[in-house]
Amino acid sequence: MGLLNWFSGSEDDSKIEDDSNIIVKSARSKGKKRPIIDITVGDIRKGIVSDKNGYQNEVVLFLRKNKRDR
Repeated sequence: MGLLNWFSGSEDDSKIEDDSNIIVKSARSKGKKRPIIDITVGDIRKGIVSDKNGYQNEVVLFLRKNKRDR
């Protein structure tokens, strides 16, 4: 499975269930008490991840050049 397949949804439905188990990054929530949340491939596809308190965080990806190329 390639990175572009995650976003395009061209894989079959059985692979999509596995996407919720692949952790890409851990980050702090923007909600109360700022708990640490794991962001999975499935969360990136949906664009939203919820913390343990139910606060929904928007997932946004940024691409940038290498420092050498700036």
